Amino acid sequence: MRRQESSRFAILGLLTVGPMSGYDLRKHFQESLIYFWSESYGRIYPILKQLAKEGLVEPVKAAQSGKRERQVYALTGKGRSTLRDWLARPPQQQPARNEFLLKLFLGSSAPPEALLRHIEEFRAEQEKLLAMFMIIRDSVREEHVGSPNLQYWMLGLDHGIRMRRAEIDWCNQALRVLKRNTRPRRNNASHRLRVQ
Repeated sequence: MRRQESSRFAILGLLTVGPMSGYDLRKHFQESLIYFWSESYGRIYPILKQLAKEGLVEPVKAAQSGKRERQVYALTGKGRSTLRDWLARPPQQQPARNEFLLKLFLGSSAPPEALLRHIEEFRAEQEKLLAMFMIIRDSVREEHVGSPNLQYWMLGLDHGIRMRRAEIDWCNQALRVLKRNTRPRRNNASHRLRVQ
C-alpha cells in the first residue's frame, strides 16, 4: 500500500515539470528516476485515471505537428496542494532486499573466490554508474540552466555520485580484508607460534 501511495505522488511530482502523457511519464521514470524509483508502464495509466477521478490531475489535449492528438495530463491546484502536503510528511522507509549483501552476510558458507568475484563485479558496476552519473550531472547542469528544479536534481545526482564513491571505497576495503583472511596458511603449528 505504501508503494502505491508513493507511486501516486511520484506521478504528481513529475507533472510539476509540465503536462505529460503516460508515455512521457514512463520515459521520465526510465531516464531520470530509475536509480531510486521505478514504475511499471502498466501502473501509470490506472494511477493517472484515478488521480483524474480525484481531481488531482486533469486531461488536456496536446497536438503534435504532423501527428494525431495525444492525451496529456496536467496538475490541478488541488493536486499541487496534495503533493505539497505529502512532501512535508516524513518519508516511509521501504524494506530493503539486497541479494549481494545477503550472500556476503552468509559468506562463511561460500567459496572464497565466489565472494571475491561478487565484490569485484559489484565494484565494476559502481564504477560504471559513477561515470554515468558524472556525465548526467554535466548534461543536466548545462541543459537546465535557470530551471527552478535544477538545484534539487543536482542534489539527487550528488547523492548518487557520493554513494557510488562510498561503495567503491567499501569494495576496495572488503577485497583487502577477504584476500588477507583467505590466504593459505603454512600449517597450524607455525600459525600458533606467530600468534603467541
